[in-house]
Amino acid sequence: GKERKIQKMAGRNLCLECPLPDHHPLIDELTVSPDPNSDGVLILDPRLGPKWKINSTREPTIVHLPQQVSKVTVLDRRDEVLGVHMMKIEFKEGESPLPDSNILTCCFPNEERLQNMVRVHHGSERTRAKGGRGRGGRGRGRG
Repeated sequence: GKERKIQKMAGRNLCLECPLPDHHPLIDELTVSPDPNSDGVLILDPRLGPKWKINSTREPTIVHLPQQVSKVTVLDRRDEVLGVHMMKIEFKEGESPLPDSNILTCCFPNEERLQNMVRVHHGSERTRAKGGRGRGGRGRGRG
């Protein structure tokens, strides 16, 4: 098998790469963009919102969708040029960047309005430790 990058962070082993190949059916049905920083793809995080994310399969990169997004659906329809799935993005009532609709159907890499609204976190920003436990740990127990 292919070697995976494993890093030890905050006492835990982290695999920073998806163990499935990019053409696996589970990955393919969530693919919304090629990853411009690696030979992988970007997939919609399958956990439901409200904090919608798109993750890279080969690099420790996360794309955070804006908080105005209430629901994201990966459609069966594909972009003819890139071969990735189209997305249907529903915005919260009154918070849509669109002038006359709350729903945006788009191909993620080609949608400039959405690109200007996302936040991208690369590598070490994603795996940075959140601080230690401090002194004492779990206590001494009885006896």
